[in-house]
Amino acid sequence: MMFSILGLVVALCSILFAAAVCIQVAKGRLLLKYSLLWLGLALVACLCAIFPAPLFGLAYLLGFNVASNFVFFLALFFFMVIALSLSIIVSKQQQRAKTLVQELALLEHRLNSNDSRA
Repeated sequence: MMFSILGLVVALCSILFAAAVCIQVAKGRLLLKYSLLWLGLALVACLCAIFPAPLFGLAYLLGFNVASNFVFFLALFFFMVIALSLSIIVSKQQQRAKTLVQELALLEHRLNSNDSRA
């Protein structure tokens, strides 16, 4: 099997990207559950760089005239999924912060009411 220079560059970049993600997880800057998405992307990119024939076949089956259009479509879809998942995470964190602030206010109110009784 003959590799193209571009395929080797993409595979190498994917491996370096996966290593960078693993380093971020090891340093505690990125949670493992969020890193799995990025590691999956790196794996798929590396596999597509090494074995491009299935990518071309799938692009043809789905009606894309040029495989690069299919790759751009996949990238756009992938980033939309990431944006949606990050929006969900931010929404959950915002709700949790609101709940914590309300609980803190109630505790402070109880503490102040107990101090005024004593």
